[in-house]
Amino acid sequence: MSNDLSLGSHLKRDLTSNLSVNIVSVVLGTFAFFALQVVESVTGGLFLALNIAVFVPYAYERYWPVDYATGAAIVWTISAALVTGGLYVGFYRASLGAFSAEYAAGAAFVVTAAVQYAIAALFARVRRNA
Repeated sequence: MSNDLSLGSHLKRDLTSNLSVNIVSVVLGTFAFFALQVVESVTGGLFLALNIAVFVPYAYERYWPVDYATGAAIVWTISAALVTGGLYVGFYRASLGAFSAEYAAGAAFVVTAAVQYAIAALFARVRRNA
């Protein structure tokens, strides 16, 4: 390695760098899993939970151009989870006409993740060029 930090130090820094975003997104992803499981299939709930709990913090860490304070980061995470949930449910419902429920859930997962990253990258580019 080029720097003198140990593996434990790297791991601790990565796990605690955006702790509020990570915790809130996991809680919201778990909530979305159980909420969608009551209404739809288990597969759809799992894919929505993964979109919220994994991809929202990743997009914040890698693509979002601003590091917010804890309160603002929590609000950003809730907003991103709501947008993600809306996109997922919309794509899922739209693809039910063409696919079975399992394939519709997978298609909605892929399209939602792609749209998430496209939006985050677009905002990052606009902010950098402003």
